[in-house]
Amino acid sequence: MREETRRKLDRVIRVQRLKRIGIGAMALVAIGAYFVYEDLDARIENVRVPATVAAITPLNVKSTRMIEDGLTVDMLLNDGRHVNVIALKTSSPHVGDHVEITEHHHGTGRITYSWK
Repeated sequence: MREETRRKLDRVIRVQRLKRIGIGAMALVAIGAYFVYEDLDARIENVRVPATVAAITPLNVKSTRMIEDGLTVDMLLNDGRHVNVIALKTSSPHVGDHVEITEHHHGTGRITYSWK
């Protein structure tokens, strides 16, 4: 094999190896970013906020058990925001009740609400 042909072949092999290493590195970065995001989303700060029950509707899910036990409660927070909260029927919410719900501030900026 001539020297020039050998250099070209070595160069092609080296480029293929670098491509594979690059793809592997990108996959590791993507997996690492996912774990960082999940960890950040798991950090939660809870705040109790006053609210008024605006409406009560049946829970709209596929699970029969959850439909039997749960309700979707529309809440009007004191600052004017409307939010939906899932509550158990045993909590017995009524329209116009003044209650406190828990506002969960996640590390990613996501805000969720729960009836506790």
